[in-house]
Amino acid sequence: MEKRHINYCGLGDSLTVGVGSNIFEKGFIGKYLFLTRKAFNQPIAPAVFARVGATTGDILKSFEHPLVCKTIKEAEIITITAGGNDLIDAAEQFLQNKKEEDFFIALENGKKNLSNIIQQIMTFKREAEPYIIRMINLYNPFPELKGSDKWVEAFNHDIEILANPPVIKVTDIHDLFLGKEKELLANDHVHPNTKGYHLIADSLHQLGYEPLIS
Repeated sequence: MEKRHINYCGLGDSLTVGVGSNIFEKGFIGKYLFLTRKAFNQPIAPAVFARVGATTGDILKSFEHPLVCKTIKEAEIITITAGGNDLIDAAEQFLQNKKEEDFFIALENGKKNLSNIIQQIMTFKREAEPYIIRMINLYNPFPELKGSDKWVEAFNHDIEILANPPVIKVTDIHDLFLGKEKELLANDHVHPNTKGYHLIADSLHQLGYEPLIS
């Protein structure tokens, strides 16, 4: 019997929540699912597990909830936004004690957590139908802060290492946002605005949907 819909699961932080977009849009997810629906010519059943301020550790911990595990097992498409809050927390620590060590700790923990997140998903999906994981790397909302891009790029390097095409791909929004922060960020100067989220959705869509469809 042919499947009637595609299951989508969004995991992550405020970018997956859609903070900064207008109230009628759900961040990048609204447009991404619209584009996905057109690509498959099938309805999409979405489930989102995300919260503002979530770190990579928080996202990993969410896998302890049975509903999250069940949804991941059933999802053909999974997107992940993670890591921004790890760096923001480290930056806040650094501003207090001026120890660069806080960034190294954030990078190490983030790398370990992201690797565990992917491993857990792959364990859940061991006997599953074809699926894809799409990760979104980090842009730098504070380009004026000297040295900030060094840590963002270091974190992005650790995200990129997890890519395993065609199943796991990373979309590079760092370069898309670079130099266009005023145009693409919301009034809080941290989160994308609707235009920024649309750019993320387009970028995800351009990664394609192999091996789900060629």
